[in-house]
Amino acid sequence: MKRGWKIILNFIVALVILFSLQEQAAFSIPNSLASQTSQLFYQGIENTKTQNYQQALANFTQVINLKSDLVSAAYSNRCLVHLQLGNNAAALSDCTAALQLNPNNLETYLNGGLAAYRLGNYQEAIEQYQAVIERNKDDYRAYYNQGLAYFALEDYPKALLNYEQALQSSDSSTIQALIYADKGLTHFFLGNTSQSLADFDAAIQLNNSNEKLYYNRACVYFHNQNYTEALNDFTKALQLNSQYAEAYLNRGLLRHGVGLEQAAIEDLNQALQQFQQQNNREGYQKTLALIENLHQIIAQSHRTVVS
Repeated sequence: MKRGWKIILNFIVALVILFSLQEQAAFSIPNSLASQTSQLFYQGIENTKTQNYQQALANFTQVINLKSDLVSAAYSNRCLVHLQLGNNAAALSDCTAALQLNPNNLETYLNGGLAAYRLGNYQEAIEQYQAVIERNKDDYRAYYNQGLAYFALEDYPKALLNYEQALQSSDSSTIQALIYADKGLTHFFLGNTSQSLADFDAAIQLNNSNEKLYYNRACVYFHNQNYTEALNDFTKALQLNSQYAEAYLNRGLLRHGVGLEQAAIEDLNQALQQFQQQNNREGYQKTLALIENLHQIIAQSHRTVVS
Protein backbone atom coordinates (compact mmCIF):
# COMPACT_ATOMS: atom_id res chain seq x y z
CA MET A 1 0.00 0.00 0.00
CA LYS A 2 1.43 3.34 -0.98
CA ARG A 3 2.28 5.95 1.61
CA GLY A 4 -0.55 8.32 2.42
CA TRP A 5 -3.30 8.70 4.93
CA LYS A 6 -3.93 6.13 7.59
CA ILE A 7 -7.21 4.50 8.43
CA ILE A 8 -8.87 6.26 11.36
CA LEU A 9 -9.18 3.35 13.76
CA ASN A 10 -12.17 4.63 15.67
CA PHE A 11 -13.46 1.29 16.87
CA ILE A 12 -17.04 1.01 18.05
CA VAL A 13 -17.14 -0.35 21.60
CA ALA A 14 -20.36 -2.11 22.44
CA LEU A 15 -22.08 -1.13 25.65
CA VAL A 16 -25.18 -2.97 26.72
CA ILE A 17 -26.47 -2.33 30.20
CA LEU A 18 -29.77 -4.01 30.88
CA PHE A 19 -31.86 -2.37 33.56
CA SER A 20 -35.51 -2.80 34.44
CA LEU A 21 -38.21 -1.05 36.38
CA GLN A 22 -38.53 -1.99 40.01
CA GLU A 23 -42.12 -3.18 39.70
CA GLN A 24 -43.46 -4.46 42.98
CA ALA A 25 -46.73 -6.09 43.97
CA ALA A 26 -49.31 -3.69 45.33
CA PHE A 27 -48.96 -3.13 49.06
CA SER A 28 -51.91 -3.88 51.31
CA ILE A 29 -51.92 -0.70 53.37
CA PRO A 30 -55.50 0.24 54.22
CA ASN A 31 -55.30 4.00 54.44
CA SER A 32 -55.84 6.71 51.82
CA LEU A 33 -52.19 7.82 51.91
CA ALA A 34 -51.05 4.34 50.97
CA SER A 35 -53.56 4.23 48.13
CA GLN A 36 -52.39 7.60 46.81
CA THR A 37 -48.73 6.56 47.06
CA SER A 38 -49.31 3.30 45.24
CA GLN A 39 -51.18 5.07 42.47
CA LEU A 40 -48.38 7.63 42.01
CA PHE A 41 -45.81 4.84 41.97
CA TYR A 42 -47.48 2.92 39.18
CA GLN A 43 -48.15 6.13 37.26
CA GLY A 44 -44.41 6.67 37.38
CA ILE A 45 -43.83 3.19 35.95
CA GLU A 46 -46.30 3.76 33.12
CA ASN A 47 -44.85 7.19 32.33
CA THR A 48 -41.37 5.67 32.18
CA LYS A 49 -42.56 2.94 29.82
CA THR A 50 -44.12 5.54 27.51
CA GLN A 51 -40.97 7.72 27.74
CA ASN A 52 -42.84 10.52 29.49
CA TYR A 53 -39.76 10.97 31.65
CA GLN A 54 -40.41 14.39 33.16
CA GLN A 55 -43.78 13.28 34.47
CA ALA A 56 -42.23 10.03 35.71
CA LEU A 57 -39.66 12.05 37.67
CA ALA A 58 -42.49 14.04 39.24
CA ASN A 59 -44.38 10.84 40.13
CA PHE A 60 -41.43 9.15 41.81
CA THR A 61 -40.43 12.36 43.61
CA GLN A 62 -43.93 12.60 45.07
CA VAL A 63 -43.70 9.00 46.26
CA ILE A 64 -40.35 9.73 47.92
CA ASN A 65 -41.76 12.81 49.65
CA LEU A 66 -44.69 10.81 51.02
CA LYS A 67 -42.18 8.52 52.81
CA SER A 68 -44.07 5.23 52.41
CA ASP A 69 -42.74 1.69 52.06
CA LEU A 70 -42.27 2.42 48.36
CA VAL A 71 -39.50 4.97 48.88
CA SER A 72 -36.64 2.59 48.06
CA ALA A 73 -38.29 1.43 44.84
CA ALA A 74 -39.13 5.03 43.93
CA TYR A 75 -35.50 6.10 44.36
CA SER A 76 -34.40 3.15 42.23
CA ASN A 77 -36.89 3.93 39.48
CA ARG A 78 -36.07 7.62 39.56
CA CYS A 79 -32.43 6.60 39.07
CA LEU A 80 -33.53 4.73 35.93
CA VAL A 81 -35.39 7.78 34.61
CA HIS A 82 -32.39 10.02 35.25
CA LEU A 83 -30.28 7.54 33.26
CA GLN A 84 -32.66 7.80 30.34
CA LEU A 85 -32.38 11.59 30.49
CA GLY A 86 -28.58 11.53 30.80
CA ASN A 87 -28.65 12.96 34.33
CA ASN A 88 -25.93 10.60 35.49
CA ALA A 89 -24.91 12.34 38.72
CA ALA A 90 -28.55 12.51 39.84
CA ALA A 91 -28.99 8.87 38.84
CA LEU A 92 -26.03 7.76 40.93
CA SER A 93 -27.29 9.75 43.90
CA ASP A 94 -30.72 8.12 43.67
CA CYS A 95 -29.30 4.61 43.33
CA THR A 96 -27.13 5.22 46.39
CA ALA A 97 -30.18 6.34 48.35
CA ALA A 98 -32.14 3.29 47.18
CA LEU A 99 -29.37 0.90 48.23
CA GLN A 100 -29.17 2.43 51.69
CA LEU A 101 -32.78 1.36 52.14
CA ASN A 102 -32.56 -1.94 50.27
CA PRO A 103 -28.98 -3.22 49.83
CA ASN A 104 -30.08 -6.39 47.99
CA ASN A 105 -31.69 -4.91 44.89
CA LEU A 106 -29.55 -6.15 42.00
CA GLU A 107 -31.12 -3.88 39.39
CA THR A 108 -30.23 -0.84 41.47
CA TYR A 109 -26.57 -1.89 41.58
CA LEU A 110 -26.62 -2.36 37.80
CA ASN A 111 -28.17 1.07 37.25
CA GLY A 112 -25.78 2.67 39.70
CA GLY A 113 -22.90 0.99 37.91
CA LEU A 114 -24.04 2.46 34.61
CA ALA A 115 -24.30 5.94 36.13
CA ALA A 116 -20.81 5.65 37.61
CA TYR A 117 -19.44 4.34 34.29
CA ARG A 118 -20.91 7.25 32.37
CA LEU A 119 -19.40 9.65 34.89
CA GLY A 120 -15.98 8.10 34.36
CA ASN A 121 -15.96 6.61 37.86
CA TYR A 122 -14.88 3.22 36.58
CA GLN A 123 -13.67 1.82 39.89
CA GLU A 124 -16.99 2.66 41.51
CA ALA A 125 -18.78 0.99 38.60
CA ILE A 126 -16.66 -2.13 39.14
CA GLU A 127 -17.66 -2.18 42.81
CA GLN A 128 -21.35 -1.84 41.94
CA TYR A 129 -21.15 -4.77 39.53
CA GLN A 130 -19.15 -6.80 42.04
CA ALA A 131 -22.02 -6.41 44.49
CA VAL A 132 -24.29 -8.05 41.92
CA ILE A 133 -21.83 -10.89 41.29
CA GLU A 134 -21.56 -11.59 45.02
CA ARG A 135 -25.34 -11.98 45.17
CA ASN A 136 -25.84 -13.76 41.84
CA LYS A 137 -22.88 -15.49 40.24
CA ASP A 138 -24.85 -16.14 37.04
CA ASP A 139 -25.72 -12.55 36.09
CA TYR A 140 -23.93 -12.03 32.77
CA ARG A 141 -24.82 -8.33 32.81
CA ALA A 142 -22.64 -7.69 35.83
CA TYR A 143 -19.68 -9.64 34.40
CA TYR A 144 -19.97 -7.97 31.01
CA ASN A 145 -20.32 -4.44 32.29
CA GLN A 146 -17.57 -4.92 34.83
CA GLY A 147 -15.43 -6.03 31.92
CA LEU A 148 -16.23 -2.81 30.09
CA ALA A 149 -15.18 -0.82 33.15
CA TYR A 150 -11.89 -2.71 33.36
CA PHE A 151 -11.42 -2.05 29.64
CA ALA A 152 -11.92 1.67 30.25
CA LEU A 153 -9.20 1.46 32.91
CA GLU A 154 -6.98 -0.33 30.36
CA ASP A 155 -6.83 -3.40 32.59
CA TYR A 156 -7.30 -5.67 29.60
CA PRO A 157 -6.54 -9.05 31.25
CA LYS A 158 -9.27 -8.50 33.85
CA ALA A 159 -11.63 -7.32 31.14
CA LEU A 160 -11.06 -10.60 29.27
CA LEU A 161 -11.75 -12.65 32.39
CA ASN A 162 -15.05 -10.86 32.84
CA TYR A 163 -16.04 -11.34 29.21
CA GLU A 164 -15.35 -15.08 29.50
CA GLN A 165 -17.57 -15.26 32.59
CA ALA A 166 -20.29 -13.31 30.77
CA LEU A 167 -20.16 -15.72 27.82
CA GLN A 168 -20.60 -18.67 30.17
CA SER A 169 -23.57 -17.01 31.88
CA SER A 170 -25.48 -15.80 28.81
CA ASP A 171 -27.56 -17.98 26.50
CA SER A 172 -28.51 -15.15 24.13
CA SER A 173 -26.74 -15.24 20.76
CA THR A 174 -27.25 -11.48 20.35
CA ILE A 175 -25.59 -10.74 23.68
CA GLN A 176 -22.84 -13.28 23.07
CA ALA A 177 -22.06 -11.57 19.76
CA LEU A 178 -21.54 -8.27 21.55
CA ILE A 179 -19.34 -9.92 24.17
CA TYR A 180 -17.20 -11.55 21.49
CA ALA A 181 -16.91 -8.14 19.81
CA ASP A 182 -15.59 -6.56 22.99
CA LYS A 183 -13.25 -9.49 23.47
CA GLY A 184 -11.99 -8.82 19.96
CA LEU A 185 -11.32 -5.18 20.75
CA THR A 186 -9.54 -6.12 23.96
CA HIS A 187 -7.29 -8.62 22.23
CA PHE A 188 -6.53 -6.00 19.58
CA PHE A 189 -5.33 -3.55 22.22
CA LEU A 190 -3.21 -6.31 23.72
CA GLY A 191 -1.62 -6.84 20.30
CA ASN A 192 -3.24 -10.26 19.79
CA THR A 193 -4.65 -9.53 16.34
CA SER A 194 -5.13 -13.17 15.34
CA GLN A 195 -7.28 -13.79 18.42
CA SER A 196 -9.01 -10.47 17.80
CA LEU A 197 -10.05 -11.62 14.33
CA ALA A 198 -11.19 -14.97 15.71
CA ASP A 199 -13.43 -13.18 18.21
CA PHE A 200 -14.93 -10.95 15.52
CA ASP A 201 -15.50 -14.03 13.36
CA ALA A 202 -17.39 -15.62 16.25
CA ALA A 203 -19.40 -12.44 16.80
CA ILE A 204 -20.42 -12.23 13.14
CA GLN A 205 -21.32 -15.92 13.05
CA LEU A 206 -23.73 -15.27 15.92
CA ASN A 207 -25.07 -12.00 14.47
CA ASN A 208 -24.39 -11.31 10.81
CA SER A 209 -26.70 -8.29 10.63
CA ASN A 210 -24.72 -5.92 12.88
CA GLU A 211 -22.76 -3.46 10.73
CA LYS A 212 -20.52 -2.43 13.63
CA LEU A 213 -19.08 -5.94 13.84
CA TYR A 214 -17.98 -5.83 10.21
CA TYR A 215 -16.65 -2.30 10.66
CA ASN A 216 -14.49 -3.28 13.63
CA ARG A 217 -13.20 -6.40 11.91
CA ALA A 218 -12.31 -4.25 8.90
CA CYS A 219 -10.16 -2.06 11.14
CA VAL A 220 -8.29 -5.13 12.41
CA TYR A 221 -7.82 -6.44 8.87
CA PHE A 222 -6.41 -3.07 7.86
CA HIS A 223 -4.02 -3.09 10.80
CA ASN A 224 -2.82 -6.50 9.58
CA GLN A 225 -2.39 -5.03 6.06
CA ASN A 226 -5.07 -7.36 4.70
CA TYR A 227 -6.58 -4.63 2.57
CA THR A 228 -8.83 -6.85 0.48
CA GLU A 229 -10.66 -8.23 3.50
CA ALA A 230 -10.78 -4.79 5.10
CA LEU A 231 -12.40 -3.38 1.96
CA ASN A 232 -14.90 -6.25 1.88
CA ASP A 233 -15.90 -5.67 5.50
CA PHE A 234 -16.28 -1.90 5.15
CA THR A 235 -18.47 -2.58 2.13
CA LYS A 236 -20.54 -5.14 4.05
CA ALA A 237 -21.03 -2.65 6.87
CA LEU A 238 -22.33 -0.12 4.36
CA GLN A 239 -24.65 -2.67 2.78
CA LEU A 240 -26.21 -3.13 6.22
CA ASN A 241 -26.26 0.59 6.99
CA SER A 242 -26.06 2.97 4.05
CA GLN A 243 -25.79 5.95 6.45
CA TYR A 244 -22.65 4.71 8.22
CA ALA A 245 -20.45 7.81 7.94
CA GLU A 246 -17.35 6.31 9.57
CA ALA A 247 -17.44 3.32 7.21
CA TYR A 248 -17.59 5.61 4.17
CA LEU A 249 -14.73 7.65 5.58
CA ASN A 250 -12.45 4.71 6.27
CA ARG A 251 -13.31 2.90 3.04
CA GLY A 252 -12.45 6.12 1.23
CA LEU A 253 -9.09 6.33 2.98
CA LEU A 254 -8.41 2.69 2.18
CA ARG A 255 -9.32 3.18 -1.48
CA HIS A 256 -7.01 6.19 -1.64
CA GLY A 257 -4.24 4.09 -0.15
CA VAL A 258 -4.53 1.46 -2.89
CA GLY A 259 -4.75 4.04 -5.67
CA LEU A 260 -8.52 4.09 -6.30
CA GLU A 261 -8.70 7.87 -6.17
CA GLN A 262 -12.10 8.46 -7.81
CA ALA A 263 -13.77 5.80 -5.66
CA ALA A 264 -12.06 7.34 -2.63
CA ILE A 265 -13.51 10.77 -3.42
CA GLU A 266 -16.97 9.27 -3.85
CA ASP A 267 -16.75 7.60 -0.43
CA LEU A 268 -15.45 10.75 1.26
CA ASN A 269 -18.27 12.78 -0.27
CA GLN A 270 -20.76 10.25 1.07
CA ALA A 271 -19.12 10.48 4.49
CA LEU A 272 -19.32 14.28 4.30
CA GLN A 273 -23.03 14.12 3.53
CA GLN A 274 -23.76 11.69 6.35
CA PHE A 275 -21.76 13.69 8.92
CA GLN A 276 -23.67 16.80 7.88
CA GLN A 277 -27.02 15.05 8.30
CA GLN A 278 -25.92 13.79 11.72
CA ASN A 279 -24.82 17.31 12.77
CA ASN A 280 -21.37 15.85 13.44
CA ARG A 281 -19.31 19.00 12.98
CA GLU A 282 -15.97 17.39 13.84
CA GLY A 283 -16.49 14.53 11.40
CA TYR A 284 -17.68 16.95 8.72
CA GLN A 285 -14.69 19.25 9.05
CA LYS A 286 -12.21 16.36 9.12
CA THR A 287 -13.72 14.79 6.02
CA LEU A 288 -13.86 18.12 4.17
CA ALA A 289 -10.16 18.65 4.82
CA LEU A 290 -9.38 15.15 3.54
CA ILE A 291 -11.34 15.77 0.34
CA GLU A 292 -9.52 19.03 -0.30
CA ASN A 293 -6.20 17.32 0.40
CA LEU A 294 -7.02 14.46 -1.96
CA HIS A 295 -7.94 16.85 -4.76
CA GLN A 296 -4.57 18.56 -4.28
CA ILE A 297 -2.77 15.21 -4.44
CA ILE A 298 -4.56 14.28 -7.65
CA ALA A 299 -3.84 17.69 -9.19
CA GLN A 300 -0.16 17.43 -8.25
CA SER A 301 -0.02 13.93 -9.74
CA HIS A 302 -1.46 15.22 -13.02
CA ARG A 303 1.06 18.06 -13.16
CA THR A 304 3.90 15.63 -12.55
CA VAL A 305 2.71 13.38 -15.40
CA VAL A 306 2.37 16.32 -17.82
CA SER A 307 5.82 17.72 -17.01
